[in-house]
Amino acid sequence: MPELPPLDHVRYLKEVLDLARQGQAAGSAPVGALLVDARGEVLVRGHNRVGQPQTPGRVGGASVAHAEMDVFFQVGHLEDPGSLTLYSSLEPCLMCGGASALLGIGRVVWATADPWGGSGRLLRWEDHPAMQQTHVVPIPDPELEREGARLFAPEARRAFPEEGWALWRARYPQETEGL
Repeated sequence: MPELPPLDHVRYLKEVLDLARQGQAAGSAPVGALLVDARGEVLVRGHNRVGQPQTPGRVGGASVAHAEMDVFFQVGHLEDPGSLTLYSSLEPCLMCGGASALLGIGRVVWATADPWGGSGRLLRWEDHPAMQQTHVVPIPDPELEREGARLFAPEARRAFPEEGWALWRARYPQETEGL
């Protein structure tokens, strides 16, 4: 696995949490994502658009319109994907994690674990054959993890079955209290 330059994970995770709030305000689940190059420049920003209509410039209105997929559809062909970092407010699902691997993204970083819908529940990231060339950095900042959990918890309560909600309550008892 090639060594990627260090980036300020906290800076980008704060931004994806802001993008998650934008998605929520637009009627979708609160998940945000962005793609950053090796110099630290943001190439593209996105958020969940499942609850928004499709437009000529944006995937939307479909179950695949997750924040990470919004980023990937916007950016198009990648010249050097191994030098890029994908930041997400929530641990990517199997679809988004798989897309990251298939595209050859060099690093994936997320603020908050998703104990129900995250790819790691079904297959540990480091065990996924396609993810062997991807450096995975889960939850580099505990405060941002809690912020992301508080933001997504109402969506988890609404969208996940009882088994999923139970996993969320077990992982994030304070953030899910009273929901």
